[in-house]
Amino acid sequence: MVLNTATQLYTMSLKSISKTRWKIETDRVTVYPYSVFYLFTAIIAVLFTGLLLIYMNYQHAGIGESLPFVLLLLLIVVLFWGFAATYIEFDLGKARMRKMLMGFIPVNTIPLSKLQGINSVSNMAGSYNYRLFEKNSRFGKGIIVSSGYTKADDPNAIAFVEEAVPIIHGYLDQYDTPADNVKEKITSFRFFTQQGDTYTIKNKKIGAIIFGLFFLAIGIVLLNVETNGILAKVFIVVFTVFLAVIFFNAAYTKIALNTTTKTISRTGLAKFLNRSHHFVAFAGIQTVRRSLNFIYIGTDVNLYFEVAGKNGKQDIITIISLKKSADIERFVEELYQIMEI
Repeated sequence: MVLNTATQLYTMSLKSISKTRWKIETDRVTVYPYSVFYLFTAIIAVLFTGLLLIYMNYQHAGIGESLPFVLLLLLIVVLFWGFAATYIEFDLGKARMRKMLMGFIPVNTIPLSKLQGINSVSNMAGSYNYRLFEKNSRFGKGIIVSSGYTKADDPNAIAFVEEAVPIIHGYLDQYDTPADNVKEKITSFRFFTQQGDTYTIKNKKIGAIIFGLFFLAIGIVLLNVETNGILAKVFIVVFTVFLAVIFFNAAYTKIALNTTTKTISRTGLAKFLNRSHHFVAFAGIQTVRRSLNFIYIGTDVNLYFEVAGKNGKQDIITIISLKKSADIERFVEELYQIMEI
């Protein structure tokens, strides 16, 4: 069902100004994912005004003398305001998606036939947003189509998923072809080793052991260093030994899928972390993008399983960390084939 609500944009109150906005028209959906920059613009404008007044006061400068400084600050404010107007347009009539920077600069145009859909992507801090993915890069960086959220029951996130996303996916479905759903049978596994009916995920055991020994050695060296700060020394030694234990446990952790018993199990040195679930309890995959100082360092692939006897509760198993989108895509294909999904 196509909703004609061209004039029904989300009200931009102080509370909702940082949330995702969208506009639904006949054969077109427009999403504004960067509305939070309106809030940033207001904050920066206030800060820059104060900075300008301080500058003029201490430099005894008039508005004419301060004009270059004023123009620089004004340019920054305008750029922030303009970025907030960036939108993603899904046009069914023209069969395309366009990203318009600042509302008028086309920076990305993709045919609807090449788009896979919109999924949520989490990060290390626990927040998440929604991103648009292409069929040839379903687990890549994606194109951001929503603001960030910290709560699973955020009203704006729920409304976006219930109102805008189904219509967009309806557009994409119209340009799907039978060839898009044809899966080629995998005969040689890259991320699993097979022994009979058991498929075990390959892990970098040697690398983990080396890192474990490295941190353990640091802990031993620090233990023998004389210092007046006993508590600080104990804390650092315990922390480095703890890191060593984490790497040793990772080296000897095994994740295996058994196609006879239809189970997936994780076993390792830390017994309290061991898990086992039946394939029928599988509830989906989640990818978590990890960054360090805003630099992308990899993506964790998590499996969700329904916990028997606990209505609504799910258990999460992180089964692998990869960096390249193509590798994640291949791993998921192998996993789904083994689980017969």
